[in-house]
Amino acid sequence: MESVGMNSWVPITKFNAIGLYEVIIRIVKFINLFNLVKKKIIDCNPDIVITIDSPSFSYRIVKKLQHLRKNTKFIHYVAPTVWAWKSYRAKIFSKLYDKIFTLFKFEPKYFSKYGLDTKFVGHQIFYKKVPLSNPKKIISFFPGSRSVEIKSNMRKLKKIILSSTNIFTDYNFYILTFEHEKKNLEKIMDTRKIKVISDTQLKHKIMRKSCLAVAASGSVTLELINYKIPTLVFYETHWLTKILIKFFVNVKYASIINIFYNKEIISEFLFERFTHDNIINSMKNLINNHESRLEQIRYFKDFSKQMLVNQRNPSEIIVKNLDI
Repeated sequence: MESVGMNSWVPITKFNAIGLYEVIIRIVKFINLFNLVKKKIIDCNPDIVITIDSPSFSYRIVKKLQHLRKNTKFIHYVAPTVWAWKSYRAKIFSKLYDKIFTLFKFEPKYFSKYGLDTKFVGHQIFYKKVPLSNPKKIISFFPGSRSVEIKSNMRKLKKIILSSTNIFTDYNFYILTFEHEKKNLEKIMDTRKIKVISDTQLKHKIMRKSCLAVAASGSVTLELINYKIPTLVFYETHWLTKILIKFFVNVKYASIINIFYNKEIISEFLFERFTHDNIINSMKNLINNHESRLEQIRYFKDFSKQMLVNQRNPSEIIVKNLDI
């Protein structure tokens, strides 16, 4: 959004925590950011407020702005995952918002039952048509998007990456990350065998040419699915967050494609399953087992089709349905 001229009030890097414990220890910072954003919106007196994702932050902001509702419409894009946990949020959102746009076709029913105008528009990632490319001997690692999760994941991932360079000796290895994390990751790895890449265009070029991706659970898996890159997923977090996730989450899987098909299309190694041997063995399978690779790619192709409405641009659907 910034690349096309949007002036951001708060850099996205300020929102670098995920999980309960990780948020609690930064609560004062987030309260200050919350109050800043709220004041900015009130001063703007906008005709429309569009909140995107980040449900805990978004609905609390909108709740504090309800006095503007006579002249302001409130719209949300990327519905909260009420089908996974915190199902009560569907009712909360229905009281605060005028309309909600969803990424996935199975989501509208959770909100429309409370009278909220809900429309499935699809996922923008899959509107970018990507032809299948011939994979090179490249293995790409994606340690996460936030500083906190990268630090947590790298405690285990460092050993796995180093072992990979000794096992798959004829492959090239890359860690794909963001500019603000590049130096930290280079210090952690401290080896010429691993190249840390942060340039956006180069990252996507390497991603497309990879024969295998080892990725932290998150939205990057959707990009890898769109590129049809065989993938496995890992994740680690603070022990308190881990307990709460296990206790409250209502789905078996973390990856949306696995949830969609109710089947482990992408192998998941979360928490205690995130071990050196588990990851290495799964890497060997996806590199050496041609059928395993083809099965993933077959599902990736079907999933990509399911993520759009008649192959239309989700952004255009949203704009046409804003009713300004």
